[in-house]
Amino acid sequence: MGPPELRFAIAVCLVLVLPAGVSAQMRILVTERQSVSPETIVLPLDVPPFSVEHQVRLSLEARIDAPELVGSNPWITVTVNGNALGREDLLNKTDSFTLRNGVDLTWFLSGRWRILYSPDFEAAVTDPNTPYGVPREDEPYRFVWDITRHVKPGANELTIEHHKLLQDPDTLVLRNITVEVGRPIAAPQTDAVEPAPTGPLPTYVARTPDPVSIRATARDATIVLDVGGQRIEVHTRVSLPGGQWREPQAAGDTTWSAGPCRVSRQVTVQPDHVQVADTLTNTTDQLIGVMLEHYATAPETPTAVYLAGRKSFGEAANAWEPAHPSVFAQCGQLGLGLVAEDDVFRVHVRSVYAGKTFGLAEDRLGLAPHGGVTLEWSIYPQPGGDYWSFVNAVRRNWGVNFTIPGAFIFAHKWPVGLTGEQYAAWMHERGLRYICGGIAQYPDGMYAHGTGILFAPEFVARERHWSRAMAAADPDLVPIAYFHAQCCTEPDCRTKYADSRLLDAEGRQIDYPHSQTVPLFVPTESNSYGQALWKYLQCLTDDIGAKGIYWDEMSYSVARYAYGLPWDGYTVSINRETHQVEGQLTSVPLAMQPLALKIVDTIQSKGLFFMANTQAHTRTMMRKRLVRFVETGTYSALADTHLGCPLGLGNHSDEATHAESAEHVRELLKRGAVYYGHYYSRDPAPWNFTSVMFPITPEQIGPGYVLGRERIHTAVSGRFGFPDGAAAEVHVVDAEGQRVSSGMVTDVGDGLRHLYEIRMPSDHFAILVRQE
Repeated sequence: MGPPELRFAIAVCLVLVLPAGVSAQMRILVTERQSVSPETIVLPLDVPPFSVEHQVRLSLEARIDAPELVGSNPWITVTVNGNALGREDLLNKTDSFTLRNGVDLTWFLSGRWRILYSPDFEAAVTDPNTPYGVPREDEPYRFVWDITRHVKPGANELTIEHHKLLQDPDTLVLRNITVEVGRPIAAPQTDAVEPAPTGPLPTYVARTPDPVSIRATARDATIVLDVGGQRIEVHTRVSLPGGQWREPQAAGDTTWSAGPCRVSRQVTVQPDHVQVADTLTNTTDQLIGVMLEHYATAPETPTAVYLAGRKSFGEAANAWEPAHPSVFAQCGQLGLGLVAEDDVFRVHVRSVYAGKTFGLAEDRLGLAPHGGVTLEWSIYPQPGGDYWSFVNAVRRNWGVNFTIPGAFIFAHKWPVGLTGEQYAAWMHERGLRYICGGIAQYPDGMYAHGTGILFAPEFVARERHWSRAMAAADPDLVPIAYFHAQCCTEPDCRTKYADSRLLDAEGRQIDYPHSQTVPLFVPTESNSYGQALWKYLQCLTDDIGAKGIYWDEMSYSVARYAYGLPWDGYTVSINRETHQVEGQLTSVPLAMQPLALKIVDTIQSKGLFFMANTQAHTRTMMRKRLVRFVETGTYSALADTHLGCPLGLGNHSDEATHAESAEHVRELLKRGAVYYGHYYSRDPAPWNFTSVMFPITPEQIGPGYVLGRERIHTAVSGRFGFPDGAAAEVHVVDAEGQRVSSGMVTDVGDGLRHLYEIRMPSDHFAILVRQE
């Protein structure tokens, strides 16, 4: 077999007979071809003759070669005669799709097309057990684009840019690249807009529910709950040497032994949940690994199970998500949730579901000789409740209903060289208050990540100019500086900070998955890069003069566990078959936490604003009550905000128009989250809906709404009000992001207490602003 560039077929021409006598002429450009990243594939595109009643279509099949189906990435850019193909050109499927595990994605993202990792061109639709399965009707491997407006009959050019996204090269497999001329076909339609409802509407007012009547009895490793006459048992089993398990016993007190580990349990009944504290002690002179599984068995097969906030679509599933360390099952009229509480359990937790059994597991706990730890977790019965009542109960107890300021965007295509007054006017015209600058760059355009900024004086000077000028012109505006604690492109950084490198199991340093080379580190209080970060921060706050810091990927970057670093005292790799410790690991969130706390305290002690990307992975960081969003390449990531700061970044798709930003607001609200803008590089709108959205202090979140103390955001129709019946100014926003003047809002209160009935189509949303 020849080299990849020779392994493609000579173009041929044939005529297909289509239904209803419609003919189409197709030319095969490539039968099959492989590409190793990065590579630019340029092919001659010979288009048959066509006229105004015809449509020219380009199609291909693509996959990234992998031993099994393991996900996807936006791997390729496709251009025809220099014109990039986008979502508006896609014909054979909708841009949005959902994996079997519930994760929603788009085929097109930031100018690139998503390609699956797959061993063949069938696994995504034929393997019934993979969580990465895609419905057959979504044609996961095949793309058909309308290229009529980009081509002419005869000679044209097709370019496929195969990007390098990861540290190691990958292999792209392409086949059946064809061009076809025929009668026009239409792209499948997305969900139709539903008209404003006409019947009775639900009422949405934030309220604290009545206490739950709970009786709890603990015996041995079992907790028995009586909730409204319904009996629930939650069992715990603990690993033993030799691959065995210590199962719950029928009788016994709440202190027991599991081989070398002694467990002492304390159970406390609270008004709406049961707190459990398990103290584990290593009774030996050796390091031991301990695994625990807390599981409940439902009286009937649950109608819905949520693992880490994501609905399970199979009968067996696992999830690992410290930002949402929970499992919830709906069993008839009773809901039951389990949630990890303390730092160690949260960073290790696995949410598990298998048939009628669901629970939480700890698979990575290491105990030093004669060492110990207390793992805390809680049980939340929800009689008559659902997933959202569970979420809001946890939110109240965790104290995460704090104020979110705004409006915010990142500076993109940011004007250079303006006066402070001009920068302030730019912000005012767009209804903005917070803006974050970009990643530092060297003069050649390469990133000056991390302490690399100290070697990029030109970038620092530009950031200093606009940040200080804007703040001087309007002190209410907040210029924010970008900060990433793990990325570093300082010259010779791998050698200079060798003790801080993020290493994989083979001892190789992990680089950020990007076309540029960006080494990753794990800064701590004591290592070299952790100590160097203070000069980076000083540059941002003292030299540039930023009024706030944005910490990108604050919880971790790329890998949650690191090799070759000082042990965190609690994390090991355990063989699931033998239960033997295979090695010590370091949890990145735990290792970085002491330094992160000092950084946050230092920034806030200066009176500066602090915000971050990713949700807290530990209770300690959660209690700092920081403004934190998640990115929305998949909207399912918003589940990570449900037990934290309910805030999403509008970067699911490009925000080239006001309508696209409005769509992001609606989609985020459907998942119980508030919207932060991504970019606003377009001309200002006559009216900006973000100007009335902030500040908001969430008190209750749900599917389609966020009920706040000062404001209510809703993408669903209903009757909305504040707990004290306060009056509100109601702004209804249409699909184009424009304010609707009248006709959709009625005050149906009693004259003393206001309640606003909102009836709007499904492509609208509304903001209710409390009037004092």
